[in-house]
Amino acid sequence: MSELNKRNVRLFVDGVWNQGRLELIEELVADDYAGCFPALHSRVLGPEGVRQLVSSRRRAHPDLYIKIEDQVAEDDRVVTRWRAATSGPQASDVATGSARCCSGISIIRLLAGKQVDSHTESTIAWVGRHE
Repeated sequence: MSELNKRNVRLFVDGVWNQGRLELIEELVADDYAGCFPALHSRVLGPEGVRQLVSSRRRAHPDLYIKIEDQVAEDDRVVTRWRAATSGPQASDVATGSARCCSGISIIRLLAGKQVDSHTESTIAWVGRHE
């Protein structure tokens, strides 16, 4: 079960976040899903809430790419350490020439292969200089 859950989380990251395949949300997110993202100051509820979150982030950063750096699974939980980056002009601080990147850890609980709740902590960093 742990390996299947890791595969489903990887599919969610690659398919939904990186490729924008929003139709996968119904397959991978439970109807009663509740996600905690402290940076958002509110919970993300159900597949529709996930769809709105992903859509808004991909509109703001169309070249967003999330790389899974590490995953650990036990029983019904998957812990994923990830890094997200975007190279478009909307991601740059014009004053410093630095690009924005974000890293975080998500703890996701799955039931029957679907995400039922998650908690994500992330940090934003400015890296490098655009010449």
